[in-house]
Amino acid sequence: MIEPIVHERTLPCSAARAFATYTERIGEWWDARYTANAETLQGVTIEPRQGGRVYATHSDLGVHDWGQVSTWDPPEQLVHTFGLAQRHPSEVTVAFTDIEDGCRLHFEHGGWNDANAADRSKFGDWPMLLDRFAALAAP
Repeated sequence: MIEPIVHERTLPCSAARAFATYTERIGEWWDARYTANAETLQGVTIEPRQGGRVYATHSDLGVHDWGQVSTWDPPEQLVHTFGLAQRHPSEVTVAFTDIEDGCRLHFEHGGWNDANAADRSKFGDWPMLLDRFAALAAP
């Protein structure tokens, strides 16, 4: 088994606010350099339901699918496949738990197997992306 990439953060907001920021405002915190074309990115969307799509929209490329939501359980958990920069999708799990004075974020990028293990090393910038998310989620 190939270990997932795991990150944890304590955020100064409720789980509900963190979940909403992560899912509804991903286009604001996602770094455009991590898309098919940073110069033409118009937005990133997570459709708010099980079976919903995760995708980027570009003015030149149209819609670029990244994955599909497999768990939609606001404000506690989101799970979706993740095919960005990979031939064989991995999986992202984001969980939020309310704690005193905020919430805890548990982030896992897993689903690694023989077909996509070589792509795992491409995802070392999650801390920067999660910092951008955390800054936007802060009240």
